[in-house]
Amino acid sequence: MKVVYALTLCLGVADAVVLPVFSAPKGGYALPRPDSDDTTDTSKPAAGSSKTNLNSVLPVFGNAKPKSGFPASALSRRVERIEQTYGSEDESTDDSDYTPTEPSDATPSSPSDDTPSGSSDDIQQVVYAEPFMQPTYVRFGPAPVDKPEVAPKAKSKSKDTAGVAKHGGDDDSSSGGHKQKGKDKNKGKDDKGRHNGDDDATKSRKKPEDSPKTSSSSATDSVSVTATSTAAPTSSPTGDDKGKGRGKGKGKGKDNGGRHNSDDDATKSRTRVDDSKTRTSASPTATAASKKGSSGKHTGHDDAGKTEDSKTKSKKGSKKSKSKASKKSFITHQSGKTFDADSTKGGGKNGPGYDPSFDVPKLNKGYIQAIPPKASTLNNKFSSRVKPRPQLNAEKVRPLSSILKRDAKENILSLRAAAPFNSAAIDRKKWSVTCDSVHEGDDCKNAIDGSSDTIWHTQWEGSEPAPPHSITIDMKKSYNVNGISMLPRQDGSQNGYITQHQVFLSKDGKTWGSPVAYGNWYSDWTVKYANFDTQPARFVKLVALTEANGNPWTSIAELNVFQANDYVPPQASQGAWGPTINFPIIPVAGTVDPTTGKVLVWSSWARDTMSGGPGGLTLTSTWDPATGQVAERQVTEINHDMFCPGISLDGNGQLVVTGGNNAERTSLFDPVQQAWVPGPNMQVARGYQSSATTSTGKVFTIGGSWSGGSSFKNGEVYDPKKKTWTMLNKADVQKMLTDDAQGLFRSDNHAWLFGWKSGTVFQAGPSKNMNWYYTEKKNGDVKTAGQRASDRGVAPDAMCGNAIMFDAVKGKILTHGGTPNYQDSDATTDAHIITVGNPGTNASVAYASEGLFFPRVFHSSVILPNGNVFITGGQQYAIPFEDSTPQLQPEMYYPDKDGFELMKPNNIVRTYHSIALLLPDGRVFNGGGGLCGGCDTNHFDAQLYTPPYLYDSKGKLATRPKITSVSVSSVKVGGTVSVQTGGAIVQASLVRYGTATHTVSSDQRRIPLTLANAGKNSYSFQVPSDPGVALPGYWMLFVMDKNGVPSVASTIKVTGS
Repeated sequence: MKVVYALTLCLGVADAVVLPVFSAPKGGYALPRPDSDDTTDTSKPAAGSSKTNLNSVLPVFGNAKPKSGFPASALSRRVERIEQTYGSEDESTDDSDYTPTEPSDATPSSPSDDTPSGSSDDIQQVVYAEPFMQPTYVRFGPAPVDKPEVAPKAKSKSKDTAGVAKHGGDDDSSSGGHKQKGKDKNKGKDDKGRHNGDDDATKSRKKPEDSPKTSSSSATDSVSVTATSTAAPTSSPTGDDKGKGRGKGKGKGKDNGGRHNSDDDATKSRTRVDDSKTRTSASPTATAASKKGSSGKHTGHDDAGKTEDSKTKSKKGSKKSKSKASKKSFITHQSGKTFDADSTKGGGKNGPGYDPSFDVPKLNKGYIQAIPPKASTLNNKFSSRVKPRPQLNAEKVRPLSSILKRDAKENILSLRAAAPFNSAAIDRKKWSVTCDSVHEGDDCKNAIDGSSDTIWHTQWEGSEPAPPHSITIDMKKSYNVNGISMLPRQDGSQNGYITQHQVFLSKDGKTWGSPVAYGNWYSDWTVKYANFDTQPARFVKLVALTEANGNPWTSIAELNVFQANDYVPPQASQGAWGPTINFPIIPVAGTVDPTTGKVLVWSSWARDTMSGGPGGLTLTSTWDPATGQVAERQVTEINHDMFCPGISLDGNGQLVVTGGNNAERTSLFDPVQQAWVPGPNMQVARGYQSSATTSTGKVFTIGGSWSGGSSFKNGEVYDPKKKTWTMLNKADVQKMLTDDAQGLFRSDNHAWLFGWKSGTVFQAGPSKNMNWYYTEKKNGDVKTAGQRASDRGVAPDAMCGNAIMFDAVKGKILTHGGTPNYQDSDATTDAHIITVGNPGTNASVAYASEGLFFPRVFHSSVILPNGNVFITGGQQYAIPFEDSTPQLQPEMYYPDKDGFELMKPNNIVRTYHSIALLLPDGRVFNGGGGLCGGCDTNHFDAQLYTPPYLYDSKGKLATRPKITSVSVSSVKVGGTVSVQTGGAIVQASLVRYGTATHTVSSDQRRIPLTLANAGKNSYSFQVPSDPGVALPGYWMLFVMDKNGVPSVASTIKVTGS
């Protein structure tokens, strides 16, 4: 298989970047409402303010600005933010603006001069240093379904019906396999001499070991199309166009077009051993039907070549399937608890939290997926609160829904994903398309013809050009583009399924720059999306680097491009988003590997849901920033479904993952050995708990009634040296409970924990009550640390808010956002600075600036090397698994000036189940969201955010200082480290490697360092002597120049005294 490499490094000259600070009058605990009627003039700064009017300043990245001018200064008052984000009543959009121009003779060499509103050809394209490599792609077959356990007192008030269906991992849901083995009188050729898959035995692709026995199905057991959720469109798949095409490829295997199939000679077989186990073989009836049709187009699927009669029956079967669809309703939060039946803790019917009244439907094969109530619609309580942003065209906005395939024995719901936000599929009728390779009859124009029955397929007969393969679209005019969708072939064959890919944009068809999106798509027949930061473009290119089964072909049924509502040229002072990294799973939890720099993420037992799984396995994926490689792995050796766990990096640098769907489990990832190993079971089964590393290198955890049963789950501590858990019965969880409307099931979730001095752990929230937990005392202990109260009074509980220790030397923690209840509550703009001192004393609390610009919940925050805190994502109103009321504009907190500043808006929603991590190169990894089965809010991707400090004042990537050598790779607390650099530096910091899931990131903390000169470009610093400040484990060492530009980090391991 061909491996494609690309490595680009863009550096420029650094200039100082002046970042103003927000200042506003103090008020009470403000909670800006989504329906605010504020009419504040954003065109002028407040009286006496030092704010700069951005409309009067030439933008960076070019000399053009949008017709309406630049956004109001980020320093304007809070109340204007809601209208800026969600649009006002007079913000309607004329659909005529998006109608393509009349056909012209323009070609890639002579593009049209048309540009979208707010764009300019003078705007410089941002080039990202993102190379690529071939991924490792691991697939898996079906697993048994076990009855989940249910935590009590967590019943939903929703009466909506939740659909339940079987999921087959990433295997195709069809039942077809290889057929017509042996000799055939047609010798594999039709009347035109084309290959038809009926080869003689010498060309058969199927070996005996590849052909496990499978159950048979009659021709009447054909697939059909039914709705996947209450919001699923009723039209057939068309690749995002309205009502075009009907389900599986009509006429596949019936004409004389020589369509490529799965029954070729051995070099072209598409089916793996593990894939074939999940499929059933064609019956004699089906085989006969395919022969009768003089088929030259076989697709590797039994019913792909069926007669018209069988298709008629299929349609009838579809209606029948709809009428018999499961109407059972259940709550995803409850159904996500699966345990080992042999365990006495948290497992099967013997474990805590088991609810015999809760029954997940038993399916014969495959996996179960859950659709939470109203997964695709706005909550009724909230729908009247917010004016959503106007859409371009209601007829075009609706994305293609995944197909529900059903026969007499199976009900398999495929994966669904989030389409580009607030955008519309562009009308394709005037487009032209070119591609690098075409098989006769499968032209590249088929990818934009509005029918899922036709495909573009690269040459497969005779010569077989190796990938990469590419398809390029000329839209005839420039649009503000923010995503594409790709519908794989719908005829049951996997030939040409794209996995590793790249997406490029161009204004002239000549200059393409770096990809705006890349990665690996999961391998099935559902629509795939690549969403990215909005950019003006006329040409779009999709490059396929690898195919699902390692073969040299590429095929596409339908390809669409999405147009965004608006476009604002980037500004260096706000940073930049992109590129997007596509994953085969949803990154719900993650960490950065301190030994390789790779980002390790995982979902649950399945790619897109945590509910109804068999337990004992987790799907993980890695992304390597150095190579661009995205890889996938199924982790079974730890017997642990690691969804909703506690995560900490212990004193040895091992990743400690606790509880979750397998609620009593502990799993360890050794970064040195690059191996997952099972750890000891916890004393108490937990899920949605938090954990924190202590000054002794141990891991403390508390709470977690989401799984393993609802009870008062006091603290316990893990000793990595002894590999044991010790119960701390006096570490009372009741001291930190919130007043959540759902009771204990929610009130002990996601504690804000910080390891501190003398083995203590400081609990900063989300409860308004703060506490000290003692982990070194026998049986532990707890002592109050006061309440989160400032001069504005006592703050309410802030569940699913954020807390981050941005200055560990001074004991300073920034807390922000959250809601009083886990869900169905308004988020807050509250932000506080908590300063902790000696253990056992009350912490001091002050309100941070004027609070956040926007109310947020389910958001993320990351400490940057310079001490600033980047805050991104979230919702105004907490509704898990929905992308309603998203907060798309990030904020930056500047501790030195006690101010918040708005950053570059994002156009990919990050809400519930999203994460953010600091990378060793100083950028931010922000991804995930969803994991709700058949919903359309699943985000199989992440974006990179480049903070302002990596740009100079002209918008070019700044020249970065370099660390040329470090005296030690491991140092004890209180030790001295010498650093040699490539030039003068003025400051340095240590930032601990982070972990993240469910808004919790307790591993993050920053230590500002005091540098001493030790010669030319040589410096030394001392690590703090208290291990409660400099927690043992791996840290990133950054140095910064006079302009605040950070280096790429070097890794240092801090050990205890």
